[in-house]
Amino acid sequence: MTSWECVYLAGLLRVIQSLAFYSRSSNNPAPQLPSLIVGLAAMDLIWDTCLVPQELHNLPAVIRRMYEVLVSYLLLGIAVQLFWKSVDFMCVILMRDIILGNGLVSKIDYNNYESYWVGMITVPLSLLILGSAGHGIDYFHMLHDGLVHVQSKVQLSWKEALRYVTCNPRK
Repeated sequence: MTSWECVYLAGLLRVIQSLAFYSRSSNNPAPQLPSLIVGLAAMDLIWDTCLVPQELHNLPAVIRRMYEVLVSYLLLGIAVQLFWKSVDFMCVILMRDIILGNGLVSKIDYNNYESYWVGMITVPLSLLILGSAGHGIDYFHMLHDGLVHVQSKVQLSWKEALRYVTCNPRK
């Protein structure tokens, strides 16, 4: 498993970079919350895998940590920038074509509320990706065991209880 500190640092660097980039290009109609959720799912998957090859285990811990941060940062970039941004862009185009093509709303209303229209699709989709990542890592089983106290149900038959009492007399 990759150390959570390295994955956290890579995620923090990726968030800072995306917020700085997003503030410069405000023409993107898609909300940023789904990108953060998919980034969190990618961070979970990266944290669950071992990124350091066996050959690097003999190197000092600082070099291994730097390697983990670098690889985590690159994998987060691939997951968010290549995978999610393309899905996000397809959702923007499909939503625009469906809503404006069918004449459901006017172009002015669509332009005013475009981020909400796109967010109706991308937020549940990103939560589905997060849930799939959590299912792949088996978080739900760990959460269930941590939150719900598993109790054993014991049933006692009266015939077995009577046989036990007769076979094991008190001294």
